[in-house]
Amino acid sequence: MRNIILLFTFIILSCKNSETKTEFETSKAKDINEIVETIINEDSLNVSKNDKNSKMLCEELTKLHIYVPEKAKNVDIPPPPPPPNGNVSIESLLHYGKLGFFSVKDSLYLVEQNSNPQKFKIDDVIFKNVNLTTRDKEISKKKLNDSFDFYEITIPVFSSDNQKAYVQLSHYCGGLCGSGKDIYLEKINGKWKIVDKCRTWIS
Repeated sequence: MRNIILLFTFIILSCKNSETKTEFETSKAKDINEIVETIINEDSLNVSKNDKNSKMLCEELTKLHIYVPEKAKNVDIPPPPPPPNGNVSIESLLHYGKLGFFSVKDSLYLVEQNSNPQKFKIDDVIFKNVNLTTRDKEISKKKLNDSFDFYEITIPVFSSDNQKAYVQLSHYCGGLCGSGKDIYLEKINGKWKIVDKCRTWIS
């Protein structure tokens, strides 16, 4: 009987440890909100409520999945293609740029961030002057053939020392209108700054 109780306790603890997080720590949430502010300001996103021609910004950031590419077992067979948008290869993060952006010591921490919550809602108070929307609202517009024009940002992934971050920014504006980019940020003198960005797709 004692062994059964111990086994049951172990199973419960294992399940708790494997559950994905439901929310971010306060310090991490603060960094995420600051990163979104930095992207709006430094990448010149026109999302201000004060501009009648401004675009919308999704208030929920979506989770970015970090995957480890499979190696081809047979030299004649190419490895499988990378997953669709919303994914990034651990190799591309570690080998970005001549010297690399993230270091090898960040690799485990980066992959662990796959357990992040699925979504993160940015702070309404901080972004009270920004035209906020949700992806669901914009998809509804698309289904009704209404015009839509919005930005979507992924939840940042961080280096182990919390001094570097990576996000994907997408712009959707209907039909053959849209684009995406990778954005690399670094905390310099306590402030997040964009240190590099590159376009990843355009339509």
